[in-house]
Amino acid sequence: MLCPDCGKKMEEQVIEDQAILHCTNCGGTFFEENGINRISYNDAKLLANDKNFEQITILSEKHCPRDHSLLTPYESKETIPPDVTLLECLRCRGIFVSANDLIFFKKAIGAKIDYFKLWGIPLPSVRAVAVLSVLFFVAVGSFTAFSLWQQQNVSSIQAEDLVRNLYITSSNHYLLISFRTAVPMKSKVIFTDRTTGQTIEKEIKTEPTDYHIVTTGDLDLADELYYQLVLTDSKGNVTKTEVKKLPL
Repeated sequence: MLCPDCGKKMEEQVIEDQAILHCTNCGGTFFEENGINRISYNDAKLLANDKNFEQITILSEKHCPRDHSLLTPYESKETIPPDVTLLECLRCRGIFVSANDLIFFKKAIGAKIDYFKLWGIPLPSVRAVAVLSVLFFVAVGSFTAFSLWQQQNVSSIQAEDLVRNLYITSSNHYLLISFRTAVPMKSKVIFTDRTTGQTIEKEIKTEPTDYHIVTTGDLDLADELYYQLVLTDSKGNVTKTEVKKLPL
């Protein structure tokens, strides 16, 4: 497993209960899907400082250290500062980031969170509680097949194929889920707490849209939690994703 930036061997580490790959030569880090969103700023600084700067040669082509796929820039004007580069593996959805960009990225997100807290801007569906999770961490992917999806019969398409850029994160006892759909749809989410046996259903969007976001403080995030997305098209056709464990 070689570093996409300098080509040196990366080390497997566990930070905040998540497995990462870290290069102690140049300080670059490879996160699993959504992993970069869950790391704290303090741990990001520790990773960024864990480097020795010996014989760094920046590679022109950067490949995923896990499956060797070509890494591509992760583009999202809503969440990533223009001078920060995150590289995504389209196969495993992992993210590689250099030491400096990791620090700048976490600082920028922290500043955005502080701004919304200062102005008291609430998240949707939080029962008037001004708590900011990482609202703007919504991946903006490529939707070149958008018009094609619009022409297809939604009822025959798996829900997983409709959902794009699914993002799940938590802040204190609040949970945030956001995603896009290939065509405008209504949406809701069903949570199952297998620790207590409780089921909670939350409406996300009651009118068709391609952008969906919901926050809730009704779950005990320490429990064993599962979720399922339920999508409804303009004709009333309903499709559901598989029941999956919340990746917290």
